[in-house]
Amino acid sequence: MAEVDFADANPRDARVDVASTWRHGLAPTTQSAMQTDPLEMLNAKIQTIKREQIGCQTGQEEEPKVKINARGLGGFMDSVVGMVMEEMKKVEEEHEILEPLTRVVDGKQEPATCVYELSPFMQVGADSGPSASAASAARKKLVVTCLSWSCTGQTVAASYGRYDIPGWCEDRGVLATWNLGRESVNQNKADVSIDVDNCLMACAFHPEHPALIAGGTFNGDVYIWDLSQDGDMQRAKSDALSDLRHREPIVSMEWIYSMTEYNKYGDKARAYRLVTLGADGLVMVWKWHKLSTAMYGYRLLWPQPGSSSKVMHGGACMGFQFDPAARSVGGLSTFMVGTEGGRVFKCYMDMNDEALKEFAKKAGAGEKVELRCPIKEADYSAHAGAVYGLDCCPFQRDLFLTAGYDGCVHLYHSLKQQHLLEVVPTAGPLHGVRWSPVRPLVFAAAAGDGRVYFYDLWRCPGMVSPVLSMDASPDARPTYALAFNAKRPEWFATGGASGIQIWQLPSNLTQLRKGEEGAVRRLAAADDFDAALRKLQQ
Repeated sequence: MAEVDFADANPRDARVDVASTWRHGLAPTTQSAMQTDPLEMLNAKIQTIKREQIGCQTGQEEEPKVKINARGLGGFMDSVVGMVMEEMKKVEEEHEILEPLTRVVDGKQEPATCVYELSPFMQVGADSGPSASAASAARKKLVVTCLSWSCTGQTVAASYGRYDIPGWCEDRGVLATWNLGRESVNQNKADVSIDVDNCLMACAFHPEHPALIAGGTFNGDVYIWDLSQDGDMQRAKSDALSDLRHREPIVSMEWIYSMTEYNKYGDKARAYRLVTLGADGLVMVWKWHKLSTAMYGYRLLWPQPGSSSKVMHGGACMGFQFDPAARSVGGLSTFMVGTEGGRVFKCYMDMNDEALKEFAKKAGAGEKVELRCPIKEADYSAHAGAVYGLDCCPFQRDLFLTAGYDGCVHLYHSLKQQHLLEVVPTAGPLHGVRWSPVRPLVFAAAAGDGRVYFYDLWRCPGMVSPVLSMDASPDARPTYALAFNAKRPEWFATGGASGIQIWQLPSNLTQLRKGEEGAVRRLAAADDFDAALRKLQQ
């Protein structure tokens, strides 16, 4: 490259060119393309060339022909088929098959176990004031007058009152309930405790609504409580100024299903009417959600034996006939009443829509309403004292039990005047009797000596002694109330002057035996009850 001289350059139009040399160093380039040869593709299949199926079997052998002489066989079968069918029917109805738990071995009976001892009254300490001590002393005089299980079988309710009050009652009563289905049960404090103005003598849970319960007091008041409500649980109360009300203690309460009420309200809870029996001889029918006045009423006005003049018979206990198909008292209007004089009455509710309207019209206008007599049969053999307990059989509508102050339990058929059976568990009075809801031939009676006696017609030769005796009161104070549990048959409740006891019954008193329902129907239909009972016990 020549050397450049800048000395002679003119600054105005000077131009300097410097030749580029980088292109001379570039290597020559060429464009070209390439690809592989085309790929050859091939599809191929494989399979077996030949199929073959082979089967084999044995040859059919000819069975040797056997000659049978069937002469007379048809006639023999015709002659014995009736006897064989009868014997099979007896086995089906009478004999137990594979029931070792319900058999008594060598006459031994499993005992019942007390699982709870309940009391709603807290103990008052020495530092409590005089008012608390006075209230505690008053409550110590209260006894359990009635027991009831809820329709779920989980909750037990007890009414507290007194039997030793000669006139108007001013002592407060109590309704107490415990839910025994909880993991922990406070035996010294009720889940719900409701104070009542006077002694509470009867209570009954609603058959369909587990929180509804009715109560009847010493002064004749009727209450309805809803245990599911917060605060005040009282749903309704009868009018103390009404002429159509009880004026003496309410001794029994029953819920009765009414198709008329169901068609009117379309509600199972409101489909039931409440029936109450009072010591004043009145039987009152109520709409439980409208207790301002009774919807109908009867009075036990009937002549005494040997006299034509009618007298009022004070009620002591009541029971409605069951429908064996529905296992409830729904739709049946026949009921039995035990009286303070020892008589037993068969009664019938013959009220219809026209009679109800006429009754409501007169009651609304303040007119005097004549109460009719419901008694249809009054010639049953009587007890030698007040009839304190009565219960109708859940499995046969015509059988019912009574227990009286004379210490006897009578078994009646509603179509026969003379009682079918009499047992005497104790020399003292009996305060209640109940039929088992699961064993048709088992019943229990509560006595004044504090004991509860169980009888089983199937396995009690001669019926002279109970199969089980429970001591519900160690200090021999009376047991006034008892209640089987239809949903939990192993639970049995007793109550009285010693509080409430919940028992677990042995399995042979809670498990239905094969053919037992048929046995109780045959006993009811037998012309000779004693002979039928002896045949059953063989």
